[in-house]
Amino acid sequence: MSQVEEFVKIVEGVKDHDVKVVIVTGKPGSGKSKVLREAAEEKKWDYIDCRLLITEKFLEVPPGERQAKAPEMMADILEGYDSEVILLDRLQTLFVPVFHIDVDALLHKLSEKFVIVTAWPGYIEEGKLCYDKFDGTESIRISSEGFTVWNVD
Repeated sequence: MSQVEEFVKIVEGVKDHDVKVVIVTGKPGSGKSKVLREAAEEKKWDYIDCRLLITEKFLEVPPGERQAKAPEMMADILEGYDSEVILLDRLQTLFVPVFHIDVDALLHKLSEKFVIVTAWPGYIEEGKLCYDKFDGTESIRISSEGFTVWNVD
């Protein structure tokens, strides 16, 4: 079985889960994004750059309200696509502190309507998804509990 076939099987297996989120992990250059793009092409799933979720309308929301409003606003954007599986690229876009987005809560909320798949731009350690920006300005830690984690070797 190829990596893409294995990946597709994992994604299709989460459709009945309470939390329908697949986090793809792997070292830089391991092929995480490549697997996502190939599966999206093969299965006609939508492959979306997270930068498209940061709209002018979102930026008009007062910073203190963004965390609460982000899931609904971003779900509305994703409703415009014609796929039950959404592959989110450049997830680290949502980590920018000025956006005030709780990525963990966002992924959980979006998974109520869609199967969400994203390549994690960091590493996993002791059950936590970790992201450290190279300049030390950002450090994200969220629990991997409830998510399906698939590693690209």
